[in-house]
Amino acid sequence: MRCEKLGVEGGTASSASTLSPPPELASGHYQNGNHFRKYSQVTGFQKGGLIHGSQSAGVEVGRTPFVLLPKGCDAQNRKLKTKMVVEAKRRKVRWRGAMALGFAALALAGCTTLPGQGTSKATITMSDQAAKQENVSRDFALVPVTPAVIGKVGAPIKAGFAGSLSSRSSSTAGTNIRVGDRLTVRIWESSAEGLFSTSEQKSSAIPVIVSNDGNINIPYVGNLQVAGMTVDQVRTHIADGLRGKAVDPEVSVILEKGGAQNVTVVGDARSPGRFDIPASGLRLLDAVAMAKGATQATHDMEVSLVRGSSVARARLDEVISTGSANVWLQPRDTVQLLHNPRSFSAMGAVKKPSQHTFNTEQVTLAEAISQVGGLDDKVADDSGVFLFRFENRDRVKGTGATLPNRTYSQGVPTIYWIDMSTPEAIFMTQAFTMRDKDVLFVANAPSTDLAKFTALVLATLAIAS
Repeated sequence: MRCEKLGVEGGTASSASTLSPPPELASGHYQNGNHFRKYSQVTGFQKGGLIHGSQSAGVEVGRTPFVLLPKGCDAQNRKLKTKMVVEAKRRKVRWRGAMALGFAALALAGCTTLPGQGTSKATITMSDQAAKQENVSRDFALVPVTPAVIGKVGAPIKAGFAGSLSSRSSSTAGTNIRVGDRLTVRIWESSAEGLFSTSEQKSSAIPVIVSNDGNINIPYVGNLQVAGMTVDQVRTHIADGLRGKAVDPEVSVILEKGGAQNVTVVGDARSPGRFDIPASGLRLLDAVAMAKGATQATHDMEVSLVRGSSVARARLDEVISTGSANVWLQPRDTVQLLHNPRSFSAMGAVKKPSQHTFNTEQVTLAEAISQVGGLDDKVADDSGVFLFRFENRDRVKGTGATLPNRTYSQGVPTIYWIDMSTPEAIFMTQAFTMRDKDVLFVANAPSTDLAKFTALVLATLAIAS
């Protein structure tokens, strides 16, 4: 009798002989792992065994191959059983080894190996004493948000130009004579036989341009240093120079357009160009209006004022709402309008982590949370909502928070902590105003780390099996 091997799975034979199992195989079972089950009511066959994942038996059906040997093949069957048991023991050793290595790696590395989206609530909110014990850097000010804190820092800051240029501006800046200015000097005399009058007209108009050395030349007066003078001062000097020469002279001086008394508006303006400064002076918003306004909404625009080597910047909507920011312009000032929408970044356990622009002039923290789709209820810790920003030093001191040793050019690194698990927090977020480049961070709930750890363990088990 030939001792031919048959691999069987649910009624389909898979072997080199491609034979079907006998229909009399009405009940029975096979070895799976270390468990043996006997076949009964088999005509012409006796029990064989299963070698899981082994190619040596010549049969593999799916992941569970097994072998049936015909009766009379006891020697071969004993060898097969022995080989099967040895292989099962080897697999058990490999499985236990892989499990031991996996758990050892997780135990040695700890939770720091778990994937995450940033820092944790525990790290941010730990006390100064605990931070020293854990050797954790706390170079920031932590401010728990309360109604008292909202009253101190919740309102927006209107910076304007921080006084850097406004203190040197005045409404009379446009009447000072500069090199390149165009003047028209008109002189009247009471007699037709005067120096500047005839029988046909009693006056003469003399157009002049201020030279590079700041002078103008008037007949019978000579060169006059006029740079830096006002129009009235120039008129007085000319009249004094004509006294005793002209017949009862009367002098008027007009500052013409197209000279040095102008400003330039560039950038995202509807009609950029060069504009003359009237004798009454010109404010920043007047120049913007001459350029027909900005191309985008005012809350999305930034305005820069360049004066010599000095540059000052402000939001256009802040210039409009803050009177002191609407500074007087001086000749040869340059005004640049730039489309630069304000934005904030959302990170951590929110539904839409990304950079988001302000849709309105002012955005509250409640509106920012809504704009990112709210907290991710699957992983978010509603008691761990944080707002990162560089804050003004005096504002931080006003909250009573401990100032960090390290500061940046942008300000004091500050983290505002909001516990959204309380109903009062909803009202506080509506009174807390977002600022440009704020960072909203929502920490993961502690149970999230446990779920990640469990997933890693299950993955290790799957690899080992």
